[in-house]
Amino acid sequence: MCINLRPKAERFDKLFCFCYFWPIKDITLLRPILLISQHFSFSLPVWRILYDTLPIEETSPLLLFELRDKNQLRWAAFDCETGRVCWEHSFPETTWWTSAIGFYSGILFLHEYTGSEQPAPKKLIAIDALTGQLIWALEGCKFDHTDGTNLRTSRMRPESAPILENRAFSTGEIVDLPFPSTKINPPQWRAPVTYEETNPYYPTIAQFIEKITGNIPKKAINYGEISGHLLFFYYFYPANAVSLSWSILVVNSTKTVLLHETILSDVESVAFGDYLYDNHHIVLLKKVDEITVIKLPRP
Repeated sequence: MCINLRPKAERFDKLFCFCYFWPIKDITLLRPILLISQHFSFSLPVWRILYDTLPIEETSPLLLFELRDKNQLRWAAFDCETGRVCWEHSFPETTWWTSAIGFYSGILFLHEYTGSEQPAPKKLIAIDALTGQLIWALEGCKFDHTDGTNLRTSRMRPESAPILENRAFSTGEIVDLPFPSTKINPPQWRAPVTYEETNPYYPTIAQFIEKITGNIPKKAINYGEISGHLLFFYYFYPANAVSLSWSILVVNSTKTVLLHETILSDVESVAFGDYLYDNHHIVLLKKVDEITVIKLPRP
């Protein structure tokens, strides 16, 4: 799930003060705090990254990966807190035409489609995100929505309205209960906000980056703010270079630069985005089959 965060003026009031009223000499540049950075590879290119949108405690730091090339499809789970790949494999119940619907309360939901000529879902599959094991599969069912306790599915009928069915979340069995409510939780994982050069906030952010790094940002800047940390993802021209480089800058609330690194990435975009973050981690897709996880200091 991709979060589209809209600009909030109060964020930039604070950033404006940070940039213009705190002298550059007050910002710790020469001795940045080293953040823990780890790299993890998968057997196939990353097609999608998913997080639990209705998280339980065990799955809050868990990310799921849809991995595929032209011939193969696999799935993997990575725990950002422990820094390990929990599992990675394919499922015999799926084909290449299977794709993720979403990740809710510890369960990964998949649709298997009929194929390119008739791309309609023909099977609904539930996978335990923690173990990577199949929980249940329902032929002829389509995912509608869930509140993390109950699940609503639908069955298509020729020339008739679809049949709606309420099911137990963990078993897939039909239950005589009200349809699940539309449950919305505050996002735990987020994607940075993109600010194009035409955005009125762009000059403030660009000047802030230039004051700290000496680099003049080009193109769009991606900005995030979490747990007192300011995150900047930007492009610039290195000295004597003819092509743009990509950098990440992390500054904390005490005006200390925690990280400033130029990233050499072979990835332009994925379904979820090149990077996402929660309160304690930044996740970057630096290669098509490799992620980098940076741990942020806890308050």
